[in-house]
Amino acid sequence: MFLFCLISLRFQQPSNFDTNAKIKAVFLYNFTRYFEWPDKKKTGNFIVYIVGKNDNLVTELKNLASKKKVGTQDIEVKHTATFDPTVSSQIIYLLPDVSSAVKDVASKNKSKGTLLVAENAGACKSGSSINFLVIENKLKFEYSKSNAVKAGLKTNDDFKALAINVD
Repeated sequence: MFLFCLISLRFQQPSNFDTNAKIKAVFLYNFTRYFEWPDKKKTGNFIVYIVGKNDNLVTELKNLASKKKVGTQDIEVKHTATFDPTVSSQIIYLLPDVSSAVKDVASKNKSKGTLLVAENAGACKSGSSINFLVIENKLKFEYSKSNAVKAGLKTNDDFKALAINVD
């Protein structure tokens, strides 16, 4: 019995392990494969800008960034508690605590080739291209192609098949 307990403890996740953060980090990385970024966004580091509070997600993204690239670009994760319009990035992810800024952030990034991702009911209606949501205890995402086009991005049609389409 002691041996069984010892073995089971070995396979438990650390207490600070956040499965949702890990899944969202992988989703964000995989989104990079489906969008065609403007030429000006294909040089330098590929920047993922996280706005809001979620230290676990930031940690997971930085972990992923240390191992992966987007094409030939290194991934750089930037993080602030509130939106800073001077931060240039390929992806902006607005966490729930700053979700009221979706409309403002979308208007400031129109035609800049920036993918806006949010996590709030109705975010795609407010200007986000992608919105995370939980349906039947599973993480899914909505996609607004029209918002992606307004942001200056192109995607292949395979991406629409993966998402809940809102337009």
